[in-house]
Amino acid sequence: MDLGLGGKTAVVTAASGGLGAAVAEVLAAEGARVVLSARDPEKLARAVAGIAERTGGDIHGVVADMVDAPAIERMVADADARFGGIDMAIANSGGAATAPFAEMTDDDWRAAMEVKLLAQIRLARAAFNRMTARGKGGRIVFVAGTHGRQPHAHAVTAGFCNAALQNVSKALAEDGGPHGILCNVVNPGPFATDRMVYLAERKGRDDGIAYRDAVAALTAETVLKRYGEPEELAWAVAFLVSDRARFITGAMLDVDGGQVKAL
Repeated sequence: MDLGLGGKTAVVTAASGGLGAAVAEVLAAEGARVVLSARDPEKLARAVAGIAERTGGDIHGVVADMVDAPAIERMVADADARFGGIDMAIANSGGAATAPFAEMTDDDWRAAMEVKLLAQIRLARAAFNRMTARGKGGRIVFVAGTHGRQPHAHAVTAGFCNAALQNVSKALAEDGGPHGILCNVVNPGPFATDRMVYLAERKGRDDGIAYRDAVAALTAETVLKRYGEPEELAWAVAFLVSDRARFITGAMLDVDGGQVKAL
């Protein structure tokens, strides 16, 4: 299926590895021009070179820390100037640190909001403003997470931030509708990324169990009894930003192997 992404421009944050890199690569394979951002210059350069080699796409990297609002504004402005407009913004960010609830300080909660919640809002705001000024519509996708719908004690900060992003996405869909800007959220469940290594280690410490048992418990939450592969989330994002999904906005899509049981 041709998703109609050829010649369009996407911005993907936190894209030097994991889910962000997978999204960037799938969009590039579909013909999109992709601007990647990440904090680490060396990792970002490797990601850009690898994606360009594998897809033959027009790939550009911008070093930017998502907790730095001016850096995000500069990155979006660079993408806009380089490619003549932004069509798609995929707001991805690193996961929030977590600990047992009683141990979390106010500073811990603030740090979680900076890295997971406000970081994605910054990209969405910068992209939304440029999309409305351009007047050709656009797509914004938040990469939140299933813990926003199915809370876990071992990921309480992530759940809090994810739930907020899900709320923001709904509101932004209403705001963007008159401008042809569609906004949706994808909720990854357990995926084979560094984030799941961290969460499994954290669960092992909190529950007093071995790492392998923590992994077994996390995968057992899914219907498919496994971690997802990053490209499995990326294809869902590619569909949501495509013309094939032009009547989908304000939606939440759980990409989680059946982890979430609530309706």
